[in-house]
Amino acid sequence: MTNKLLKKGGWQANVRYFKNYVIKTPKTEKEIRDRITPHYRSVGDITRIKEKIKKLKHDWSNSIKIIKSGKVPLKLLAFPEFLKDEEIKQKRVKMLSEEFEYLMAYKKIEEAKKLVDKVIEFILILWSYGVHEMTFKFYSEMGLLDGKIVLVDIGELTDDKEVVVRQILKGNKKLEDLRKYHHSVILDYGD
Repeated sequence: MTNKLLKKGGWQANVRYFKNYVIKTPKTEKEIRDRITPHYRSVGDITRIKEKIKKLKHDWSNSIKIIKSGKVPLKLLAFPEFLKDEEIKQKRVKMLSEEFEYLMAYKKIEEAKKLVDKVIEFILILWSYGVHEMTFKFYSEMGLLDGKIVLVDIGELTDDKEVVVRQILKGNKKLEDLRKYHHSVILDYGD
């Protein structure tokens, strides 16, 4: 039940996996372009590629500044260590997507609901440090380390409260997109 897409890395970083840790290397502009172009072609919006590359690079740089500022305890971010050549080492975790797949495969609905609660609590904990993860893709951005939720995709953080307010007021389709990955009963149980 390993997410093969995550093995290759996302839009911002390449990921190399080791037994107890991962090494993330920021992608070059060309690597980002190669990675995102198929998506923008599929949605018929190739004019946004240059703008998106700039935003991804900015978000990565801003996130690293936030982490290095000490605002957030490193244990919440899988203990990132900054290595040479902008590489980042983090502890290896079990991704939430894998945990949800497992729980749903074995019909552990109550445990899945508790995990959703933990995700919400974790987001609030990040907010208490003045930090927000902008994508809301917790199934692929967060994992479990020693039974606790941690943020592993650390390249899309903000400490700009106005960004958070705009996202909340606008609403975020990402939460509805989760229905592709998990049963509605998990997402709707609090209603």
